[in-house]
Amino acid sequence: MKPGTWKLGDAPVGDRPTFLAHALEMSLRYGAGPWPEEAQLLPDEPPRTDDGGVFVSTAVLDGIRTHHFAPGSDPGAVGELADLMQSLVTAPPHPGDLARLHERAADPPALDIADALLDELRRRRLPRDRLHAVGRHLAEHGTRRNATKIGLVLVGACGDTRDRGLLLLLGALEEFTLYAVVALTRTQPDPQRAAYELARRVRDWGRIHAVERLEGCDDPEIKAWLLRDGFRNGIMGEYLAHLAATTGDLYSALLESDIDDDLLDGAGGILSALALGGPAKDMTDYADAVPALSRYAELIDWHGATIDRLNHLLGIVWFLRRPLEGLDWSDDDLQVLRDRYEELLRQPRWQDLVLDHLADPFREDFAAALWTASRLGLPVVPQAMTYLDLNPLDQHAWHVAMENATPAEATLLTGLAERLLPLEELADGPADHLGFGPGREADWILSSLVNSLGAFPGTGLPLIRVGLATRITQIRRAALNALSAWPAEAVPEEALGWVRAALPGEPDDEVREQMAALTAGRTR
Repeated sequence: MKPGTWKLGDAPVGDRPTFLAHALEMSLRYGAGPWPEEAQLLPDEPPRTDDGGVFVSTAVLDGIRTHHFAPGSDPGAVGELADLMQSLVTAPPHPGDLARLHERAADPPALDIADALLDELRRRRLPRDRLHAVGRHLAEHGTRRNATKIGLVLVGACGDTRDRGLLLLLGALEEFTLYAVVALTRTQPDPQRAAYELARRVRDWGRIHAVERLEGCDDPEIKAWLLRDGFRNGIMGEYLAHLAATTGDLYSALLESDIDDDLLDGAGGILSALALGGPAKDMTDYADAVPALSRYAELIDWHGATIDRLNHLLGIVWFLRRPLEGLDWSDDDLQVLRDRYEELLRQPRWQDLVLDHLADPFREDFAAALWTASRLGLPVVPQAMTYLDLNPLDQHAWHVAMENATPAEATLLTGLAERLLPLEELADGPADHLGFGPGREADWILSSLVNSLGAFPGTGLPLIRVGLATRITQIRRAALNALSAWPAEAVPEEALGWVRAALPGEPDDEVREQMAALTAGRTR
């Protein structure tokens, strides 16, 4: 084959929609990003059925595996893909060869083969420019997500500055952010600026993957962003809090004479996330923890009260009362900080703030204030009931209310649930159903309420009846647990009759055994 005669062309690999076309459409519709959740549903997404299965996207699986498990391996797939690529780049390319490569690359998880595949391709000394062309083609024309990821891997290994736009565009889809940001850091002359640009376009696992590439950055703009917004993500703030505190130099930033609200609120979010402990580095790993917490206490004392600041304060107080294992502070440092933060928390302005929020059920942040009030030990059930009358499908509000209810209030809450929830629609079982399908918010609420009833003997019998008849196995189990927790005199014969009637049709062996044990033990 003569030099210069090899040309891959623009032959498609199938007739399905490409991810690049989807990303272009989302970019035109929503701008650079972050895009709304529906934009992250990709063209090859399997239909979500209401069969009880729990849907976990491959973007989430990649995030969990990269942070908590060692990647798998598939030597057979690596060898086959390397053979296909070698045939493709050492002979006149044929559309059929591209299609075969695309379909073979679609099968194994890209995370399991990416590094090994690159090692194998280097060993074979294949021409980089042709591998780059193959990678671009898979990225631009791919219709199967793992094949597109392999394309991005090739672009990262063989590409250059001309790939920046493609990588940023596909990287705005959370499914591809990990592969796009690695490629950006390998191909761009300003790798951290490129990773920063992509990090601002995503919010969930993509934000985590991109921000992790900023560790050790000394760019003042990026450091300031990390402290104010960059650590925030839709998964867990704990994943990025330590990186933001150290790379962003949180303590030095807090010593500045002019502290803006965004920095103060970012600092609170970072410090309270570090206080939680895990799944990443936490307060025990933060060398500036004591001086940073001391300075933050001064600043909070001087600045106005907000619900977010109170929640941050509560998180830090909780940590100081129950320090994380492995914390190597001196006893004096711990005691001084504990006393200082307890004094802050006793300030009347926090209680006044929460009660003011709870007085208006139409406030957008009412639910957040409800949870905060419960942490302060304030009464919340009357305000929650007023709010639930307006927002009957707010599962969080039901949970907080029941968690803080007295027996009399629990009776009122279960009565409210009987009035507001479509209970008869929920009695649609039994079935061996594991999940809570779309549009079934009331299932979550019923589960939360029934799980609470063991502490309130004789309360919520209509909810128990529906719980025994629902399609969701864990709710039926929770209803039985509640009845089993009640003293015998609190369980009416009618309820035992519901259990006996349900027993023959119960599809779950363990639940059926629990039903039999309950009725045998409560025979009158």
